[in-house]
Amino acid sequence: MKQMKKMKPMLIVLLTVVLMIISACSGNNGGNTPATEAPASETPAETAAPTEEPEPPAADLGGREIRISHWWDATPVGDSEADELARERIKKVEEKYNVKIKYLNTEYWSTSEKLSSSVMANDPFAEIVRLPDGFIWGLMHGGFLTPLDDALNNTRIAQDVVESMRFGGENVFGLEGWYNANDSGMYYNKRIFKEAGLKDPQQLMDEDNWNWTTMLDAAKKLTVDNNGDGKVDQYGLAGAHYIFSEQLITSNGGLIYDEVNKKASFDSPESMDALNFLYELYNTHKVVKENEGNDWEDPAKYFAEGNIAMYPGGLWEIEGRLQDKMKDEWGYVYFPKAPNATTYTDPLGQTAAYVIPKGVKDAEAIVKIWEELQDFDNYEANRKLWLENVLPDETSIANAMNEAGKVQRVIGGRFGGLGVKEQLDSVTGKFIKGEITPSTGVAQVIGPAQAASEKVLRGEIEEKKE
Repeated sequence: MKQMKKMKPMLIVLLTVVLMIISACSGNNGGNTPATEAPASETPAETAAPTEEPEPPAADLGGREIRISHWWDATPVGDSEADELARERIKKVEEKYNVKIKYLNTEYWSTSEKLSSSVMANDPFAEIVRLPDGFIWGLMHGGFLTPLDDALNNTRIAQDVVESMRFGGENVFGLEGWYNANDSGMYYNKRIFKEAGLKDPQQLMDEDNWNWTTMLDAAKKLTVDNNGDGKVDQYGLAGAHYIFSEQLITSNGGLIYDEVNKKASFDSPESMDALNFLYELYNTHKVVKENEGNDWEDPAKYFAEGNIAMYPGGLWEIEGRLQDKMKDEWGYVYFPKAPNATTYTDPLGQTAAYVIPKGVKDAEAIVKIWEELQDFDNYEANRKLWLENVLPDETSIANAMNEAGKVQRVIGGRFGGLGVKEQLDSVTGKFIKGEITPSTGVAQVIGPAQAASEKVLRGEIEEKKE
């Protein structure tokens, strides 16, 4: 009897479920009987289609001037399609929010001081400021910037881009519409590889065999004396040691600065392996052409002259440095992988961004204004159009666009403005000449590098002058 009492509730539940299923099947013509249209009086009311929630009314900022600062004049005054579209966006924003958009041209090195001093005077000099690489850390920790996490709850910006503006795992302080997965890589001279009968970097990459080892092998074979005077006149590589060091460390899984742990980390095993390889390229294998006093300009010049097989550099260099100056056919590929790496990498050691100074009123509305001024819809098309105008072939364009998705942008190791990379560069400049070893040089500067970063993180901002 006790067992029957326990079963009764369960039977009631099961019976209820069966009846619900039968009812549902009848209502949906679940059986074989042809469906007949119900009389109008018995037709159930149609379920209303879900409607999108109306966009809340835009904030009326009362005719206020919204000043946007760059270290150039960003006012769209040209007759290009991009400038015309920009002017249309400005007009719509001005009408929607009852504002007037004004662009300021603020000198690069003065931007940080102008922002901090105006915030301390409770009178921010601009509502939106394009902040140069390296100034974000100090201003952030000095309390001069507005955290933007809440303002970005509903945003068109992709979440990974939002997170890329979360410096050191803390609040989001920057605004960026997008970032490129591949902004730097390796340029190569097709003629030099072809004449030597070697597979070029693109062929090696297609075979998934483009790495430090194959780069070194090619560089050794292409460092030669072509005219027989006993002097090398063609080199496998040219570059600036401070660019090489960053790319090699990142490609080997190392970081120059660990944002999350707030630690100078170019003494890690991964970083030291990369620095030792850099030392060998210059001193053991002697495959890198020595610059003649200008690390910034010389490498691109040598490559354009047709005396260098491979040159690591950024896409920004093409206009002005390579385009219209190249004597030979050339191409662009990813920077080679380290021997044990599974993916290609592109370091993001410094990040410029738009910020909102502390004390700016209506910060959430200002974020929306900034968003609506961006050309989200046409960004990819515009980027591809630019690349088509500056790169030599479709394969190079596809590489720059990262169409295969093989490049990982390494964001968590930003060192710009912390004084960390400057310490490392001071010794790489010595060990590429064989004056010291990487281990000795790194031991000398890892402590000062950490001290420099901690000083900046305390909000002690030092203005750099040209």
